Amino acid sequence: MGMAASQARLLSLTARLTDNEHSGQAITYSKIRLANQTEELNKEYLDALKATKLTVLTGFNGAEEQYTDISYGLMTGYNTVANGSQYIVTNKDGKILVSQKLANAFASGNGDYNIFLARLGYSQSDITFKHDSDTTSDEEKAVAYQKIHEAWDKYLTSVGLHIGQDEEHGLDFGFTTFNDSTLPFDGYPTYTCNGQTKALNYEGTTREQRELYDYATSITESYYGTSNSASLLKNPTVSDNSGYIDYLKNIFDKMTSNGYYTEDDESKTLKNNIWFEEQLRQGEIQLEYYSAVERNFVSTSIDSDISVQEVTDERAIAIAEQKYRTDLEKLEAKDNRYDLELKKLDTEHNALQTEYQVMQDLIKNNVDKSFKTFSA
Repeated sequence: MGMAASQARLLSLTARLTDNEHSGQAITYSKIRLANQTEELNKEYLDALKATKLTVLTGFNGAEEQYTDISYGLMTGYNTVANGSQYIVTNKDGKILVSQKLANAFASGNGDYNIFLARLGYSQSDITFKHDSDTTSDEEKAVAYQKIHEAWDKYLTSVGLHIGQDEEHGLDFGFTTFNDSTLPFDGYPTYTCNGQTKALNYEGTTREQRELYDYATSITESYYGTSNSASLLKNPTVSDNSGYIDYLKNIFDKMTSNGYYTEDDESKTLKNNIWFEEQLRQGEIQLEYYSAVERNFVSTSIDSDISVQEVTDERAIAIAEQKYRTDLEKLEAKDNRYDLELKKLDTEHNALQTEYQVMQDLIKNNVDKSFKTFSA
């Protein structure tokens, strides 16, 4: 092989050796990164083994307590928590978090309790028939008529109004409707005294006085209302309805006193149990339960409330374990592939190094011969 060819071959071998070494370094760095990823994967897996979840006491199987994963619907539903307490969820400002259905019902009546109930299919009236009913006896009508008078007497007395006695002034109560609504309470209650009919209002009343007014309005509308009367709605004469109406009343009072909000964002929907639990843990939302003694909601927490329990999340751990095994297999496969590539590069490097040494010796011999020829 000529001198020029030998030198060209040597340069080529030098380039290949350099490339071989760079490739080896790159794979070594990749193995280091792989080791770091494996370490992170192990740490993530160990953390996942500590996974817990919040559950709520929802019943008993004999003497054994039954818990269900916490959710907004379960926590705030009617009779869904086994201890019998009614819970609500509030934000840091004390506003109650409600469903869009409850928000719409409240907004439609502009804070009117009777309309709020009607929008949800209920009425607080315990008069279940109209005054012109053909199937109701005169005695039943007289009892209902007397109930209306007594309800308005309580309200009027509470606000310091004394219109007079029926015998002297012909006092009568009624309800004026506009007949252009698909809901009851499209109108206002009235009283007639000495032939003059006037509206009854609630301006300037206290909470207790307004409750008396709302009840009197409700039974008056049921008795004198139109074809869509409150008497057709679910009412407290059925025990289950009575409890649910009380449940709605507590929510309505909280919405009135503290304000309310709802979540429309798909990532923050009330059906997103993961979001709900995270918000509770982070303190972005709080739990309150209704106290019959205080007639109000009282603050509680996931740490102190006897109905909430934190348990090991077996499902999350199983999912984490499956993920760990899958990811670890992928990392090990990569590591094996890198080992094979390094072995291949090492073999190639040895072969190149041997050939490189041969070419160096050949060039050296050629140079030595050339010097001897010119020096002769």
